[in-house]
Amino acid sequence: MLRTRFFIALLATATFLLSACSSARAPGEWTYQDTETGDAFYSVNFVNEQVGWLNGQTDRSSIPVEENANGNANGNANTGLFKPGEEIVDPLKENQGFEVLQTTDGGQTWRQIPDQFKNKVRSVWFVDPQQGWALTIDRDILRTRDGGLTWALQRKAGTIKLKLIGNLRDPVIDQPEQIDHIYFIDGARGWAWGGGRKDEYTEQPGVFLTTIDGGEHWNQVPYPFEQDASTIFFLDAKHAWASTNDGGFYKTEDGGLNWTRLETKLPELVCRSIFFTDENTGWIVGRSGRIAKTEDGGRTWKKMYKIKDEFVVRDIFFTDRNQGWAVGDKGVILYTPDGGDSWAGAGAPVAAQLIDVSFVNEHVGWAVGLGGAVLRHDLK
Repeated sequence: MLRTRFFIALLATATFLLSACSSARAPGEWTYQDTETGDAFYSVNFVNEQVGWLNGQTDRSSIPVEENANGNANGNANTGLFKPGEEIVDPLKENQGFEVLQTTDGGQTWRQIPDQFKNKVRSVWFVDPQQGWALTIDRDILRTRDGGLTWALQRKAGTIKLKLIGNLRDPVIDQPEQIDHIYFIDGARGWAWGGGRKDEYTEQPGVFLTTIDGGEHWNQVPYPFEQDASTIFFLDAKHAWASTNDGGFYKTEDGGLNWTRLETKLPELVCRSIFFTDENTGWIVGRSGRIAKTEDGGRTWKKMYKIKDEFVVRDIFFTDRNQGWAVGDKGVILYTPDGGDSWAGAGAPVAAQLIDVSFVNEHVGWAVGLGGAVLRHDLK
């Protein structure tokens, strides 16, 4: 009798696991794209199947200036004008390791954006092959209208008062605005944000900016979160959701001017990734790597699967209401054809930690991560 009950329980568990992560093969093929770097790529931004950008940080300690396409940005290119013993500054190191690569041939070749180090660019976001914005290491906002050949300053970063709790000598110091993220949904409407950290040691004011004219004017609204945001997802010009590091989950319906903290019970305290396909249907990835789904705009959530410790997911993306992709540690790539009810492994060509996934359409997509990992998906 006990053996029969054990067999039934084992069969039920096996059935659940198979239904949670199907053994069926995901559509299309993922292939490795060589950037000739070992950079840690944390975001990918493609505007069509051929043109895109990678934002990352290098693990290279030094690049000889004469071998660096942006070397002349600091006036330190090997032009024969240096005196013996004169120090040559590595522009990549001067840029605090931030590096932006661009492709115009679908990932076959990659190059640094022109004059990246001259402009101190740390990350970019484009809405088409010509129009884009950049954040500098000084937190200034730049704009380009020619695909990054030239940049113009749009907004000079201001300063904030950083409070150091318990520091009697210097309790308050001036610090540049900690804007770390910029995002546009089209050539007019965009957002920039960062900071807002509060803990037992520091209080760092956050900054949240909106624009409706391509950044010609930036509107600074009172920082809407009680703690810094771990991730924000914009569905359209009005609707967005945010997760903060204190477990808060917020929603806006007016383009970020006002945010409401939802009284919801999340499966996990902090989210790594948020993705919505409409005002009601969305998914989150928790900090431990588990996925959950909502069908009421974020008021209630249900876990998508409960395979403990088998997969650690870091980002999620849906091409429509049903078809979605998730990526994570050890090169995991998962595909769902039914809104998350079942998942199929895609068979990644590398075992790297994948951090970001994005699709141009249902046929072509990208996944990027640590150790120079850049993968392209094609639906054959």
